[in-house]
Amino acid sequence: MRRGPGRGDDGVAVVEFALVLPVLMVLLLGMVSGATAWNQSQGLGQGSRVAARFASTLPLPEADEDIDDWLDDTADRAVAASEGTMDAGVDGRAVCVALVDPAGGAADQTHSRRLDAAGVRTTGTDACFDDGQGEVLTRVQVVLERTGILDIGFHRQHLELRRQVVYRYEADRGI
Repeated sequence: MRRGPGRGDDGVAVVEFALVLPVLMVLLLGMVSGATAWNQSQGLGQGSRVAARFASTLPLPEADEDIDDWLDDTADRAVAASEGTMDAGVDGRAVCVALVDPAGGAADQTHSRRLDAAGVRTTGTDACFDDGQGEVLTRVQVVLERTGILDIGFHRQHLELRRQVVYRYEADRGI
């Protein structure tokens, strides 16, 4: 008995689809996971830029003891502007805000404030990072960090996402 043309190919498309489907699903999962990590990174950039711009135009408090409130306002602005990527409880969340005031030859007036994943705030007298801006330029630094995950089905990679911004301080003291 002779079969007609193409009769022996029944079910081949289903078998080929079953072989290709896992590869397509891994690629799709990787693209979605990569897009999520990229979106988180963009949120960090947005939050750090908004906060640094906000702080660079905000008048400084007259008393040094009020500088922590000023820095806290800036850190809170960074978290709020980061589009949910820096909310409380995010793995590896860290915020650093600094008013770098090297004051030339006078005593350094730099103040910084750090916020960790647990919401604990600490105060320091150092910059958030070395920005190479020299010893005379007053500036605001904002750093946002968090852990991201790139998941490609059979492989999971933890990413350290970090955005740092420096803005020249524009407001004069006492405005």
